[in-house]
Amino acid sequence: MTTSSHAVVVMARAPDGARPPKTRLAGIVPDERQRRRLYAAFLSDIVGRCGSLRNTALRVAYAAGGGTAGFERAGVRADCLMPQRGETLGERERGVFEDLFLAGFSAVVMIGSDLPTLPIDRVTGALARLRDASRRVVLGPAADGGYYLIGLTRPPAGAPVPDLFSDIRWSTASACADTIAAAARCGLQVALLDGWYDVDDAAGFTRLRDDLATDAGARLAPATTAVLKTLTIFRSPGGPPSP
Repeated sequence: MTTSSHAVVVMARAPDGARPPKTRLAGIVPDERQRRRLYAAFLSDIVGRCGSLRNTALRVAYAAGGGTAGFERAGVRADCLMPQRGETLGERERGVFEDLFLAGFSAVVMIGSDLPTLPIDRVTGALARLRDASRRVVLGPAADGGYYLIGLTRPPAGAPVPDLFSDIRWSTASACADTIAAAARCGLQVALLDGWYDVDDAAGFTRLRDDLATDAGARLAPATTAVLKTLTIFRSPGGPPSP
């Protein structure tokens, strides 16, 4: 049984795992080693921010096939790690919620690993909304039509986790809308947070670069800022190209 009733879980890949992370950024950051360093920095920033929340446990759910290499250098303690299970994204998300509720958490907020500048009030706001109602799902719509955050409360004893993970058009502009429709079928109230962006394509990368060019952005994501400054694409005489 856990000593904390709430958990924030980051869905992640091992920075040094068999499968390179952030392959969709290969056109912008072609060097695999640099992409791994950048991804580890993303993790470091988001884990550092979420790990500072009081009375809230932090977990990092890793893709089991990729192992755990590189999490330590991203600031992830071994006791925070948990394996994902299942084949599809929906199966893996459902499995993480099931495992954390079984561990005793009463409310779980799940976020992605490519959110180095995510304001922490999105996470605390989601936890607050989950405390207000039991039959509720909290969603943070992403700029690309998916969601960057999903939060649920533990179902009553013997009841399954609500099926918000089947028949979702993952990795499309319809993923969040499909999840809202699934919530309606499950009889859940949907609480929407303000939108945000993940760094998974050229548009997200451009926004990240612009955000980190400000003092506030650099303070929010110091590890990512430091790595961006070392990338080869930003050290050419002509200056950084537009992705």
